[in-house]
Amino acid sequence: MGVISTIDYVIIAIYLAGMVGVGLWFAKKHTDFDDFFLAGRSLTTPLLITTLISTYYGIDVLFGDSQLGFTDGVVAWFGYARPTYAFFLIAAFLLAQRLREEDFKSLPDILDKYYGKNTRYVGAVTSFIYSLPALSLYGFGMLGDVILGWEPIVGMLVLGGIALVYTLTGGFWAVVLTDSIQFVLMCVVLAMAFPFAMNLIGGFDIMIEKLEPSYFDSMGDLSIWLIIIYASTGLAILVEPTFYQRVFAAKSYKNIRNALIIGIFIWGSYDWIITILAMAAKTGTLIGKTIIDPGTGELIQKTIIDPGVAPDAALLTVMVAALPAGALGLFMAGVLSTEMSTLDSYCLVAGGNVAYDIYKPAIKPDATDQELIKTTRYGILLSWVLGFAMAVSFEQMLGLWVFMASILISSVLVPILLGLYVPKFRKPLAGFLSAGLGLFSTVILNVYIMMNGTFDLEEETYIVQWLGIDFLQEFVMYITLPISLIGFFIGLALDKGGRS
Repeated sequence: MGVISTIDYVIIAIYLAGMVGVGLWFAKKHTDFDDFFLAGRSLTTPLLITTLISTYYGIDVLFGDSQLGFTDGVVAWFGYARPTYAFFLIAAFLLAQRLREEDFKSLPDILDKYYGKNTRYVGAVTSFIYSLPALSLYGFGMLGDVILGWEPIVGMLVLGGIALVYTLTGGFWAVVLTDSIQFVLMCVVLAMAFPFAMNLIGGFDIMIEKLEPSYFDSMGDLSIWLIIIYASTGLAILVEPTFYQRVFAAKSYKNIRNALIIGIFIWGSYDWIITILAMAAKTGTLIGKTIIDPGTGELIQKTIIDPGVAPDAALLTVMVAALPAGALGLFMAGVLSTEMSTLDSYCLVAGGNVAYDIYKPAIKPDATDQELIKTTRYGILLSWVLGFAMAVSFEQMLGLWVFMASILISSVLVPILLGLYVPKFRKPLAGFLSAGLGLFSTVILNVYIMMNGTFDLEEETYIVQWLGIDFLQEFVMYITLPISLIGFFIGLALDKGGRS
């Protein structure tokens, strides 16, 4: 592994100080809750492009993609990332315009209008859980460990704490502005990292020579059922709270549509480069080099990358090994920027769930804008603390992402989409049973599997034996999404009243 120089630390420090400065600068500039939470509904296409891309491409995607690329190859792009682009197209042409037709501020607003207050509260809890910054904090722990030599918990506290400060103070305008800065850093970092990594391993020819043929198979050697689950996590986009926030914050439907179409090409390129970099890391574990043992002075053989490196840390490891001083600091700042843009966005949405979706309708309907902003900040802090607790509970990042996505999809996908497109289905009991049963069954099944299953090092997930069949934690959605759909139609049959 390369040595981190003083200039690298200086670059990181300047970046972190700048992010805090942006938050403090916006701290007193909010006129009302709409301005704090939705940037005054004035985002144009360029700002939407940068904030959408920066938000969705945090460390969870950066290292989720690379984890699969490291262990299985190009299936990380073809089977995991690529299906997501189809859902973005659906969102651009079929969903965004419908969402813009009414004056919504959040996802639970839609559930309230179609199904009533009880479903709103279930949706608010679901959105809050999904928006907990567990993935971001997990990533910060990995960054602190691999790059800075800190204990993972220290990385979570220090790096995650900085992102918390500017989110608490700056609101959505600070999120959007920092996302724009972070978007530029992300693009520069990837363009810079790729040739260094290829040079480290000796190029594509060496990669093809060293890796198993399955690494270049579009579906790899994963089971079709696991690929379907990975691809299905893209459904989360259709009910994604931060996506909805940006739809509501856009100046017009045309702005959000154009941003999504342009973003698909950038997302595709980003995912592909990350996949290849992960495969370069795997190649590095198979290539030996001769070095001098500092203790004995003898020549010894050692691989470029430690074969024991954790798959979700492989991308960081290959970059530390490949990049020179200064360039490594830019890469580290870019990775930090990638994650901070995700953490701030999700914390803000979670805070809004507490203030706007629960506190105002259930506790203080006449709350002023300043009271809502204050309560949102309390919610942001609460989400950070709970996200920290969740981050230390999971063994690996990809499993954590599937868990979060399955909660959102299983709870609100059915009532949101059926409510949007089939008005006669807008019955209170249908929405409540669908959302409630989906959320409850997802949480219960995941907890059961984690408590009673065995963590399989090869599959990198929890597995429990049911009727002689190995049931992976990722398969939970095969049960919970049908439960949500069945609950909806049971509620539809039982609810004899009119629409909510």
